[in-house]
Amino acid sequence: SFPVDTEVARMSELVKGMLEDDSGDDDDTTEIPLPNVKAAVLKKVIEFCSHHKSEPMTEIEKPLKSAVMAEVVQKWYADFVNVEQVLLFE
Repeated sequence: SFPVDTEVARMSELVKGMLEDDSGDDDDTTEIPLPNVKAAVLKKVIEFCSHHKSEPMTEIEKPLKSAVMAEVVQKWYADFVNVEQVLLFE
């Protein structure tokens, strides 16, 4: 179970749709099952969305001016994608 701010949860179109389907419930807490999402991946998605809410990523200029992520986006985002490729593409 991962507690998530509703505004952050609504960044996901899938979750947003599930929350809208559950709009008749007056409870402030809604549990949303995501059985096909691994816990490690969900944790990274929540971390990304939570950070993005407070510091949106700058738009990436095209064509890319550099292959070095830190020169294209803010440091936090460059560090965030510096993970094993298996997790990045999960």
